[in-house]
Amino acid sequence: MELYGVPKNATVFCGFGTKIPVNYECEGRTTVTQMLQSPKFMDVMQNCKVPFSAESSCRKCLNAGIVYLHRLVGTSDNITLSTCRDATYAALASQVDDASAVNIAACFFGVQGLNIPPEPSSPSTPTSGPGASPSPLVADSPSQFVLGVTLNDNHHPFHLTLIPGIGIAVTVIAVTMLIVLMVLIRKKHRELEQSEKIDKVSKAFPPPRPMRKFQDGGGPTSMFRKFSYKETKKATDNFNTIIGQGGFGTVYKAQFSDGLVAAVKRMNKVSEQGEDDFRREIELLARLHHRHLVSLRGFCVKKHERFLIYEYMKNGSLKDHLHSPGKPPLSWQTRIQIAIDVANALEYLHFYCDPPLCHRDIKSSNILLDENFVAKVADFGLAHASKDGSISFEPVNTDIRGTPGYMDPEYVVTQELTEKSDVYSYGVVLLEILTARRAIQDNKNLVEWSQIFMASETRLPELVDPRIRDSFDLDQLETIVTIVKWCTQREGQARPSIKQVLRLLYESSDPMHSGFLQAVEDEEYEGSEGRGRSKGKMHRSDVFFHSGDGRYLASSSTSRSYCSRSLLLETGSPQSPTNILSL
Repeated sequence: MELYGVPKNATVFCGFGTKIPVNYECEGRTTVTQMLQSPKFMDVMQNCKVPFSAESSCRKCLNAGIVYLHRLVGTSDNITLSTCRDATYAALASQVDDASAVNIAACFFGVQGLNIPPEPSSPSTPTSGPGASPSPLVADSPSQFVLGVTLNDNHHPFHLTLIPGIGIAVTVIAVTMLIVLMVLIRKKHRELEQSEKIDKVSKAFPPPRPMRKFQDGGGPTSMFRKFSYKETKKATDNFNTIIGQGGFGTVYKAQFSDGLVAAVKRMNKVSEQGEDDFRREIELLARLHHRHLVSLRGFCVKKHERFLIYEYMKNGSLKDHLHSPGKPPLSWQTRIQIAIDVANALEYLHFYCDPPLCHRDIKSSNILLDENFVAKVADFGLAHASKDGSISFEPVNTDIRGTPGYMDPEYVVTQELTEKSDVYSYGVVLLEILTARRAIQDNKNLVEWSQIFMASETRLPELVDPRIRDSFDLDQLETIVTIVKWCTQREGQARPSIKQVLRLLYESSDPMHSGFLQAVEDEEYEGSEGRGRSKGKMHRSDVFFHSGDGRYLASSSTSRSYCSRSLLLETGSPQSPTNILSL
């Protein structure tokens, strides 16, 4: 009965439970007889006649019981009221048969599903009557005054709904835990992959040493270290100091706490290809040191973020000065000097690196200018080493990658990369410096556009940037046009080496320099007998008869490119000319 909400008091008065005497008391009444004799109890009996014909009959019975209890108990506490209610039910049940007692219980306590118990094995005798003793009511046996309650079929759905409910709850919890576990595993997997990538990037740079120093011969000491993401973010004012953008990402000006001013290149690709470019550029720049190559100050890795920190070039890119409106035009002499600087950088890459390198992406936006307009080559993400480390590049099959307008047409067709691909790109840049036109402008290729002017000496001045057309040197212009023609030959074998180009540029810019070059050349040729090379000064008119490999031409590096020669002196490269140490 307790499972159905019947209070313990009621079960005791009905004779339930073990033979334990009870002394419940309702306003001094301790027996059923006393309850029956209480004032107005007859009203309750009259209104609680069973069977109840309708729900209204039960409600009428309950109302009569409530009125009776309030009169009997008054304003007593709830415990007394509850005890008297149970005593009232026991008194009513004592006057009817078992079936009627069940009906009264169902009405009195709102209990549904009570069944009539089986007949007891022995007849029960009434324990109360008009002359009964006022002794406490005692249940002599479980069958005495039994209000039998058996759980009918209504109890089974409770179990049937409880078990599936528990199963559903367990399933939901298990699925939730599985999802959380999968998320954690996936996160950990990404962290491990990230850690492996960082290890690959940093494997050449021992972590215990925060800084590495390199001496580049003729230039200042360069510092290389790994920067934290926090200091990089702070140095760029939360990445708000944008100074350039391109296909690789965004460049910011950074002012670090130690006073270092640098350019921070934020890679915008985290693909496998972007990761390879990032790693390649770090590996190359960490060992390339030349006054005409932008030096790497360090790098930063933060989850999927990749940063390269370069020396800061105050005057931006050559492209900005040639094509951005509002920029003052570069003077003729500055343009010639920039052409020489870039050629020096390529000479270092092609001849004095170990192994030699092809830049693969020489263009005006990758040529940066410092505060003195000294040009430096940047962006080595596409650089490619020679196949066997020799100075004479053998063709290397690679994916076609570069910038339209600057790409070697032979490389596009054959997909075979040589140093002559850089020479072609250099020729396009030289023409761009001369004309201040873009490599592709008005849907016309710059090289093709210029052919009509280069075909006639009288029209050569029309090639010059109109802004400086009244201040150029005609002899130097003829030299530049000759170099452009030579460098942009469709067949790579017909193009010069960058050494040959550099020599022509120096002869044109400083006639006194040709005597020095001739003396060096004579000395080197004397040390290379048997190679079948002839002596003599190379004139512009002879330029197309000397195409091919220029490995044994003297390096025309002056003080600006001294680092390439000093590197040779330090490393003793086996590919260096035989008498180079005598210099």
